[in-house]
Amino acid sequence: MTTLREWKERRPASDLKQTLEFYHSTFGYYRLVNNSFRPATFGGNEFQPSRFSVVEPAQDGTTDISLTITLQAGSQEVRQILKKWRGQARMSPISVKYQLWDKVGDEVSLKTYSVYVIGVPVGSEDITVNAGHTNPLTLANNTIYTYQQFPGLLSL
Repeated sequence: MTTLREWKERRPASDLKQTLEFYHSTFGYYRLVNNSFRPATFGGNEFQPSRFSVVEPAQDGTTDISLTITLQAGSQEVRQILKKWRGQARMSPISVKYQLWDKVGDEVSLKTYSVYVIGVPVGSEDITVNAGHTNPLTLANNTIYTYQQFPGLLSL
């Protein structure tokens, strides 16, 4: 069976459609399609046109999945969306789904990466999103404290 890597080597890269889908309960879904001039539908969802680049994970046998996404267009809109992610909303991570599609209108993607946003360094023009497979909210603390275990947390 042909692997995705072999298939991509034989097919021009310009034919593959890339999409990003950000989700958090404070702002809902934010969907983008790369190098498009009008909205496009993939898997029954509408994606807004944008321009971005994605550095995919290295295929060197490591288990660490990380993506670096650079958004060149629509950075002001992304800044406004990120401003909604504050206070108690920061207790749940922003999820990202990066997908490769064969053509507009497809129902099933060729490849899907589901990761979490780790960091968003914002520059003057571009926005870089660092995403990884591990939920960043569980890295610093291996024990999640609940008020059932520690009733004193109720008063905080």
